[in-house]
Amino acid sequence: MAHTALNDDEIKEYFDTPDELQKKIKTLAQFIRDSKHFVVYTGAGISTSAGINDFRGPTGVWTAQARGIVLPRPTVQNPEPTLTHMAYVELMKRNILKFLVSQNCDGLHLKSGIAPDKIAELHGNSNCEACAKCGKIYYRQKHVSGYEHRTWLTGNKCTVPDCDGRLRCTTVAFTQSMPDVCLNKAIHESQICDLSLCMGTSMRVSPACTLPCMNLQGGQKMVIVNLQKTPYDSRCALRIFARCDEVMSMVMKELNLTIPPYVDLKLWSDEQWMKDFEKNWPFRTAGDKDWFSGEI
Repeated sequence: MAHTALNDDEIKEYFDTPDELQKKIKTLAQFIRDSKHFVVYTGAGISTSAGINDFRGPTGVWTAQARGIVLPRPTVQNPEPTLTHMAYVELMKRNILKFLVSQNCDGLHLKSGIAPDKIAELHGNSNCEACAKCGKIYYRQKHVSGYEHRTWLTGNKCTVPDCDGRLRCTTVAFTQSMPDVCLNKAIHESQICDLSLCMGTSMRVSPACTLPCMNLQGGQKMVIVNLQKTPYDSRCALRIFARCDEVMSMVMKELNLTIPPYVDLKLWSDEQWMKDFEKNWPFRTAGDKDWFSGEI
């Protein structure tokens, strides 16, 4: 929200020189080669090239609100995964990247082809709604919209026999509780991580910002890629000031890997994928009422 906006010094953007960046890319690529349990942590900065505003950048949503600026409506109605998103798909396909933790709710990670059991979307997914009564989750073709911002009700009903619970959107706003199943999964992966790569995040939202450094005493390396400085920069093994797509394009080239083009997988029409999603996408414990007001 607007009160979480950064001041003018904090939103200043920095850029590594071409020579600096090239050296850092080689170091990051070697970190990845040497890793045994590589986990990526993503923030809004990885989706800006898809036409989605970040929150605390110079033109971010909270920055604009704090300055009394009304941002124009997004011109991209159906954003597609970026080069960065697709690089993670390839790294997971090759079993190099073990898990992904995201603060984004734009749905682009699942849309790109990341498996539901390989991601923890800490702030939910705008394409998903869930039944608080029985816990069943639903993946939709389009963003879930028109929900009520106190009860989070979408107007839809659960289709599980003898349930008939009311569905709620899964996105997490300020003051709402974190999805417990999802958070626990992210904590577990962070505890065994030996290389954490933080991409496009200001590292200021708790508890997400604490996860990438959970295993530093166990020899874990932490790398942050962001144009703004973060409170965790001094704890990094490597700090990169460059745009996410540029970094991942260079890293994949250094690893001799090709970033696949985005192809619309039409996930909502894939019966097997939907079964895997409902079984494996981590969200909340059934009956949890901490994330909305009102009755189940």
